[in-house]
Amino acid sequence: MSTSQKIILVVICFIFAVIGFLIKIPVPLRGHDKFWHTSFYFIAAAFLHYLFRKRIFLIVIALTLFGVLIEYLQQLANKLTRSHIHGRFDIEDVYANCKGLLLYSLLVLTFFIGNTIYKNFKSQ
Repeated sequence: MSTSQKIILVVICFIFAVIGFLIKIPVPLRGHDKFWHTSFYFIAAAFLHYLFRKRIFLIVIALTLFGVLIEYLQQLANKLTRSHIHGRFDIEDVYANCKGLLLYSLLVLTFFIGNTIYKNFKSQ
């Protein structure tokens, strides 16, 4: 897949993510909001890392900024529409987003360290 195709795919996913985060969560899923935030950011980091292999640091920074921005956009959308289309800015959601990114980063770090150790033992 070419870089331009990857970028188009990311933009399309980004648009769907923004729409998804700006609408209300269906009632059956509401009790697990933090779980969904953590899961989404873990999966988003994995997806972007798969597309852009050696850019994990940039991916984590970009997703962290996106997570904060989307919380502000939720608040702004409520204000602009003068209705409650979604929740309010919630710092706990930002923490849940960061938790997903941290878990993925730890997974990547574990595999990196394991791979390095394996290569060192293999070369001896």
